[in-house]
Amino acid sequence: MNFLSRCIAACLMSLPVISQAEYNETLPENSFIGITFHDVRSDVLKQGDKDYYAISTKNLVQFFEWLNKSKWQPITLKQLSESVKTGKPLPENAVLICFDDGALSSYTQVFPLLKQYKMPAVFAVVTSWTNGNTKAAYEAYGQGNLMNWDQMREMSKSGYAEFATHSHDLHKGILSNPQKNEQPAAVTHQYFPHLNRYETDAEYEQRIFKDLAESKAVLEKELGTKIDTVIWPYGAVNVQVQNIAAKAGLPLSFSLGKDSLNFPHDGSFQRGLIMGNPTVEEIHEQMTSTLNYTVYDSFNLMRSVTFDLSDIQSPTYDEGNIKLGKTLENLNALKTNTMILKVLKDVDGDGVYDQAFFPNQYLPVAQDLMNRVSWQTRTRVFHSVYAELPLYPDPKRPNLVMDLAANLIQNNKNLDGLMLQVGDTFDCSLKEKYALDGQCEQQMNQTVSLIRETKKRTRPYLNISNTLYTAVQFPLKNTSFPGLPRTVSDLIDHIDIVNIKIDPIQQPEVFKKFLAQKNQLNAVQRAKILVTLDGHAKTEKEWKYLQKSLLDLQAAGFQKTGIGEYSEKNAQAVHKYLYTPLSLNGSPLTYREPFVLQSKLGVRK
Repeated sequence: MNFLSRCIAACLMSLPVISQAEYNETLPENSFIGITFHDVRSDVLKQGDKDYYAISTKNLVQFFEWLNKSKWQPITLKQLSESVKTGKPLPENAVLICFDDGALSSYTQVFPLLKQYKMPAVFAVVTSWTNGNTKAAYEAYGQGNLMNWDQMREMSKSGYAEFATHSHDLHKGILSNPQKNEQPAAVTHQYFPHLNRYETDAEYEQRIFKDLAESKAVLEKELGTKIDTVIWPYGAVNVQVQNIAAKAGLPLSFSLGKDSLNFPHDGSFQRGLIMGNPTVEEIHEQMTSTLNYTVYDSFNLMRSVTFDLSDIQSPTYDEGNIKLGKTLENLNALKTNTMILKVLKDVDGDGVYDQAFFPNQYLPVAQDLMNRVSWQTRTRVFHSVYAELPLYPDPKRPNLVMDLAANLIQNNKNLDGLMLQVGDTFDCSLKEKYALDGQCEQQMNQTVSLIRETKKRTRPYLNISNTLYTAVQFPLKNTSFPGLPRTVSDLIDHIDIVNIKIDPIQQPEVFKKFLAQKNQLNAVQRAKILVTLDGHAKTEKEWKYLQKSLLDLQAAGFQKTGIGEYSEKNAQAVHKYLYTPLSLNGSPLTYREPFVLQSKLGVRK
């Protein structure tokens, strides 16, 4: 998989599936959607083309023909800029059409269509490519397949083509960790192996500013028009670089994303990515599905495993990589879709966390593993990755979680979720079916406030193209919890997922009581609950009981389920006994038994 594919996979995963009959076809007032194309060729295969982001000339013509007759109205950057500055409403059902990278087909294939249909579009140009960075340009499109300045000047003068910077030289990956992964240059604090350190904030901001200022200057000199828009490579942008771009004279900022519905007051605008040479019907479906994304996303299936980074901590990174490779191979065969990583370590078991697995300013680093494991998990086995953090890692430092979360996201900008452990904080709420007493209400409010502030602290560093979900995790330990429905209802106003941990092996009555309460939870509440079974199964009987418990949960309408421990030690048993309730593999033809092969290769005796 090439770097572009890895980056796109990391930014756009788990897209919801919605039937056409359920689509709303009208955009909210003063909003727009963005869609982005790349190369256009006459010989693009219907399926399996060498360039997954290319569209055939035939399909693009049919899309333009449909768009020209539809109620959708293509808009310009000028219209959007005016709306941002003055509040002037956008046209109804506005759509911004973009073509990224400056491919030659933008001039030979797209520009004639714009003139024919009198339709505007935006072209994002990597200025170093156009000016002769032949290695990167050749790797992307081959020799001689980019537009030149004369062609772009002709397009600009027509009034149908607008231009934006796609950076000067940020359309690449740079080292992001000691294990030598490469991640998008615009949102990555570069790792310097010869110095054994990461780029400082000052170095990072200077690098980004210099690149954008240079690209803007080149475009304005060559095209003779003002450039005020940056379209970020790979859609990788966060609030921090968005602000740097504004200082460089680029106030309009575009990313990629699952939810490409935008309003003029949004900081960065998201665009839907056209992939797989879609037909006009499929493009139309993608355009309208964005209206329903946030609603239906709540009902996505989740099958999770929880993994402790201590399990791959090793004397050398090479040894850790071998352990990680085995884990991901097993996980790929299991076909779950979410990994929850324990990113802190309680060395002496006293309830105070002493070390972290990511660079930070507050705890010693046990080993710098989080970025590597998260990136490999997302791009190799296409799992969403959550980081599990105690809400109170040190009771004497009540705000420590906010500081740690900010450092965590600064080093892991594509993280999918924060799983915040609240321990017994909600016990008082679970006991009361109706109103809470003053002390309990105050405790709940303080907890929600801390969660809200933690989210706020992470926001500047998050890749806008990727959604960060916030979850709270607490155990059910007693057989009486009449306040559970109300507690869940209160929590989902502030967080995305309520993770309830139950040990059905040690506390079977608690599990039975929870199942008995299913009818007191409505469909939306059940959709927001992830039930993690924290059973430490050892015998065959216990594993089979754990299997039955997961199946019972799913039969009761809980479609977000998982197990609390996954490691090399229990991976084979998990695969043997829990494959049916945990796996999202849709075909028996793709079933794999990794442990037979590993045994033959001598991995296990």
